[in-house]
Amino acid sequence: MVDMKKLCLSSLLLLFLTLLPLSHVLASDIDPIVSTEWLAANLNNPKVVALDIRKIEDYQESHIPGAVSAYYGIWTAPKEGRHTEFPPEDDLFDTIGDLGLQPDSIMVIVCKTYHCFYQVMAPRVLCTLQYAGLKNLSILDGGQEKWVKEGRPLSAEPVKPKKTIYRGKLNKELHVEKDYVVSRFGKATFVDVREPVLFKGMEKQDFVEKAGHIPGAVNLPASAAYTKQGTFKKNEDLEILAVAAVGKDKSKEIITYCDAGKCCPTWAFILTRVLGYKNVRLYDGSFEEWTKDSSLPVSH
Repeated sequence: MVDMKKLCLSSLLLLFLTLLPLSHVLASDIDPIVSTEWLAANLNNPKVVALDIRKIEDYQESHIPGAVSAYYGIWTAPKEGRHTEFPPEDDLFDTIGDLGLQPDSIMVIVCKTYHCFYQVMAPRVLCTLQYAGLKNLSILDGGQEKWVKEGRPLSAEPVKPKKTIYRGKLNKELHVEKDYVVSRFGKATFVDVREPVLFKGMEKQDFVEKAGHIPGAVNLPASAAYTKQGTFKKNEDLEILAVAAVGKDKSKEIITYCDAGKCCPTWAFILTRVLGYKNVRLYDGSFEEWTKDSSLPVSH
């Protein structure tokens, strides 16, 4: 005999899942941050692709066996006076296809990690791939340096990926533009991921018109997410930093920004993929664009 109670519950569950946003239903097949041990054990998995985003000459000198060269520059597209933007859809999809990536590929992003300048590159590339509609994305904890320090195998043999045709769907909800940021004053939490001297207006980048920060923003530097060894801090330590800056409510709207869009993905990645915050976006134009508009306020 059919259990009508169980049947009704199952039907309700199915209906609930179909009404959820897709991003809440689809789960990644890989942890957001993976260890060198994990990558070493999975190098022979045909679905696992190590994406080496270091400079081409660094890759040519030596790289993780099987890793594909996908240097950082191919993932950014400066335009209209803005240093760091997502590439146009066609260019982005062509790049993904040229690297042999497919929707079910399991991607591990590898970069240098000994300095914050390099540490922020992997989260930026991950957010770009996520923007392109890919979901099985992770960052190698400690990057190339940790792999080498542990005496793991290296190769100088370049890998030529088998090209594919990638046609995904852009996840445009990941980022916001200036007008939207203005509309969220007093509603969203703005997270400035720059160093305190920049946030407080004591210094500024040459390409930024004014020193200071967006009014009401809180400061959570990208560099604070890493240990001195270039690895991510433990999840519980990242949670402490996040809660101190934005609070415990993981449903609240959060918008991250930096000077030019390169660094703001770091905490967008950590807040969403590692700590489970549900409504985080990044402002690509960031302070570079903001300060070029004389009508917009700046605080110190």
